[in-house]
Amino acid sequence: MDIDLIDNKEEKIKLAKKVLKFVKDGQTIGFGSGSTSYLTGIEIGKMVKEKGIKITAVPTSSYMFELCKEYGIETAELHYKSIDWSFDGADEVDSNNNMIKGMGAAMFKEKLNILNSKKTYILIDDSKFVNFLGEKHPIPVEVFPTSEEYVSEELMRLGAVDIAFRGETENGNSILDVRFDKIDESLEKKIKNITGVIESGLFIGYDVEIIHK
Repeated sequence: MDIDLIDNKEEKIKLAKKVLKFVKDGQTIGFGSGSTSYLTGIEIGKMVKEKGIKITAVPTSSYMFELCKEYGIETAELHYKSIDWSFDGADEVDSNNNMIKGMGAAMFKEKLNILNSKKTYILIDDSKFVNFLGEKHPIPVEVFPTSEEYVSEELMRLGAVDIAFRGETENGNSILDVRFDKIDESLEKKIKNITGVIESGLFIGYDVEIIHK
């Protein structure tokens, strides 16, 4: 990821520095993906080097893995309830802390990290707050490649008004960007129940703490 191309870089760095106080020697920390997470990873990496702290990271994307490697941070695969805390960003957050994530196509591992962390901090600038989910972004849906047509038909049955193929995830699955006129609390589970869906970018009812300026 090219740091010089990151929007609102200075604001995101300020957010990143707010989680440094949570870093303790010996912890396992979930590293989310996206530009804010990338900058947070850099700040944690600097702290690790300067203070000689030993932590283990559970990265959610290849570029976060490479960042950890660059700063000498040990990495590990996810194990059940093994993460002391995690950090991540979000594409949209409503007044109930429900989120749309995954515009960077890493929501499957990001969701696993959140579910397996004792605490999760979501770092966002004010532009990510919305009046309702779907106001600015579609819902990314990761699907098994040969199931795209079937999943699309089932998503239309759930009320999808637009579906666009975006590309592939690092897992080799397809990403569909799906728009709904209305997103209610049951939609995440309904999407997940479609055969062929790996995961969606809806995060509804998760226990997270929002950090913003």
